[in-house]
Parts: sequence; structure tokens; C-alpha cells
Amino acid sequence: MADRIEYSGKVYVYSSGMPAGHIQLAKERLSEYGVNENDIEVIEVPEGVPEGSVMVTLWPHYLSVARVKRVREGSIYAPQLFNIQL
Repeated sequence: MADRIEYSGKVYVYSSGMPAGHIQLAKERLSEYGVNENDIEVIEVPEGVPEGSVMVTLWPHYLSVARVKRVREGSIYAPQLFNIQL
């Protein structure tokens, strides 16, 4: 498991309709990994995420941290780096 998330610019949190309390918990957990809350952008659909950025998928019990390698025709290829338990 990584101690810090290395990123530049924004960290995109794909919430997929999770409740506000769950999103806030995700922000708190990400701050423990060195992500500034002002750098977090919550998205409802995985679109408009630039190549090279960090995308975090919010699941009921964990966060899946990935780095976007390629964006092509609306599809994102982002290999998972690690999970963070909520």
C-alpha cells in the first residue's frame, strides 16, 4: 500500500451516485494519503478525465485508485494502483 498518492492537478473521484456522506468519507480518506481537498473533483460519469491524472472510483467499502493511461472515444483505460479501505 502506498503512503501518498502522487498527482498533479486534480484527483477525479467517480462517485457513481453514492450519497453525500460517503463522498465526504472518501475525501477524508484521500486527505490521509496526501490529496488536498481542493484538488478533488467529484464526477458522476467517467468522462473528461485527462490522461495521466489520478481517478478514484468510490465503492461502498473501498476506494479504487488508478492512473489514467489512455482516453479513447469515451473509454478510459486506467490500471488500478491500489485500494483504500473505508
